[in-house]
Amino acid sequence: MVVTTSGETGGDWAQRTYEAMAPVYDVFTGHYETDAWIADLVKALERRDLQGKRLLDVGCGTGASFLSMLAQGWEVTACDISPAMLELAREKAGEAVQLAVADMLALPRFGEFDLVWALDDAVNYLLSPKELQRALAGMRANLAPTGLLLFDVNELQAFRTFFVETTVVEREGRRLVWRGTAPPDLPPGSICESKM
Repeated sequence: MVVTTSGETGGDWAQRTYEAMAPVYDVFTGHYETDAWIADLVKALERRDLQGKRLLDVGCGTGASFLSMLAQGWEVTACDISPAMLELAREKAGEAVQLAVADMLALPRFGEFDLVWALDDAVNYLLSPKELQRALAGMRANLAPTGLLLFDVNELQAFRTFFVETTVVEREGRRLVWRGTAPPDLPPGSICESKM
């Protein structure tokens, strides 16, 4: 299942989308229980023999996915395709994190990490199995020998509900209107769109 905006494929559509969405992204996702979710993920990873405290956060957005890790003493490197999202992450984390603009399809080697993750459905934006393989290969290249890789994806139910709805978020004189275009009976394997 893939999320696109305005029917575009390839090019810089993901970057342009998140550049435009950055000023309201935290309000748009403000109902997420990120800290509790991250705590549960870390517990599950520890049961899988997570070692060390070096994190590479791929598609970090405004930083919500790594802030609690910093608070727990993790060394964090994070990247996103959107400079505007990274600017907001920098405002929250200061110099405690290394931030870089990077596309997960051409992920540079930042080093060796005990944990590499791409959370909040970042891999949903990949449009083909080949793109998924490229992104996962780039993440794998950044893993320490005993490192773990974690990513999440939306379930079909999310595409049959959230991607059907219209949501409006307003903040500081800006308005984001999310219009899902999926039908409520969307078949598995479909490409979904939203208009913003």
